Amino acid sequence: MVKLAEHHASLLRRPVAVVRKTRMTGATVRAEEIAGDVAGRPAVIVDDMISTGATIEAAARVLLARGAAPAIVVAATHGLLVAGAADRLGRLSVRCTVTTDSLPRSHPPAPPLQVESIAPLLADAISRLHHEQPLGDL
Repeated sequence: MVKLAEHHASLLRRPVAVVRKTRMTGATVRAEEIAGDVAGRPAVIVDDMISTGATIEAAARVLLARGAAPAIVVAATHGLLVAGAADRLGRLSVRCTVTTDSLPRSHPPAPPLQVESIAPLLADAISRLHHEQPLGDL
């Protein structure tokens, strides 16, 4: 996750702070440490998947406790959002959560959830494979 966060930070030309977490159970995560200064700064939490929302909740709480600006943005590749996850995220100071449509949804997403299509990325990958071009910079 650190490499992914560093990639996003370089695109945004912003510094990186890393939250260290410990998963206690499937739905319980403890986050206590941050490497980096977040005081007074807006935060973007980057993760690969949101399942229960426990990691996002723990990270948001420690960011806010260390003085990060309250309107947090969450970006995750896969938004599984099992039962209770949307409510959990709704109780946080999250301005927007962005995920992809990589997983099917049985119900419409609850705001402020923004779902982005991965279709253009898949089309680009297929085209590159067809033309024997590298995929490394996707």
